[in-house]
Amino acid sequence: MQNLPFTASFKATDRVDEQNVLISTYALTISGDPAYEPATTMALIPQTINGTISAVSSSGSFTTYTVTLAPYDLFPDLAVQAGQATLLKTPNNVVVYADSNTQLLNATPAAVGSVLRFHGLIFNDNGTLRMDCAWINDGVTE
Repeated sequence: MQNLPFTASFKATDRVDEQNVLISTYALTISGDPAYEPATTMALIPQTINGTISAVSSSGSFTTYTVTLAPYDLFPDLAVQAGQATLLKTPNNVVVYADSNTQLLNATPAAVGSVLRFHGLIFNDNGTLRMDCAWINDGVTE
């Protein structure tokens, strides 16, 4: 992640709804009464998105794919809920960054119009969703 052409930041202020996040706490005792235990750890979990490639370009050693998300994906729906602290510029798109470490499991080359699944960590970069991609596989028809 150090070589990504954007700052891969994951803080509470950068978090957006639909990101896979694990929040945990450490409780010292078990009590019969409800007790508030503050969260002590928040971790970003890799996730899979399905979508259609709308643009292909490069940035440094990365191939970038602009992916229009499948209609059932929750990023666009959750981005417009009342009270959102973080607004996304284009909630139905994710910019995917693939390099030589990305496993290409797809049967046909990735190109504009290809429907594929992308798996990796999704970051909010000032309102733009970006993925550090671990693998690409054949997609599911939308």
